[in-house]
Amino acid sequence: MPEIVKFNHMRVGQKGGGKHWTEAEVNAREAASKKFERKKKQTLKIPGWLNDEARKVWRKTVKDMAEFGVLDKVDEDVLGAYCDAVAKYQDANRLIDIEGYTEVNAQGNMVVSAYVKMAQSYSRLILSYSNKLGLNAESRARLAKKTADQEEDENAGLFD
Repeated sequence: MPEIVKFNHMRVGQKGGGKHWTEAEVNAREAASKKFERKKKQTLKIPGWLNDEARKVWRKTVKDMAEFGVLDKVDEDVLGAYCDAVAKYQDANRLIDIEGYTEVNAQGNMVVSAYVKMAQSYSRLILSYSNKLGLNAESRARLAKKTADQEEDENAGLFD
């Protein structure tokens, strides 16, 4: 199974990612990434409540993320919510293209369209879910770092 995060930029004593890495840090991060490998393949099932557009997003996301091995069976509902948000974001943008960015309110003033506000809300949800699910490089790197830091801290108090 491929690594979640590539560690070839982490060299002992060389600058990479903003700091000089120690051998212990490199080894801890590599060991942490291995903890995210599954022993056997899990098949994710599309939640029944997703509409057709969200199901397309699901299939694409699962296919695109397959090589990273980050998504797990326990992520199905959160991934479903992500896919639903992406589908609704796409729909809101389609409606913005048709209706425009502004509309006239009850008082006769031009205001930002409800579709623009809806797209903004869904874009925030998408970013939040993608960070939680490891759907972007930053969140996968943060996941490996957090695990490595926890391993380093487990023994920190033994010699105080």
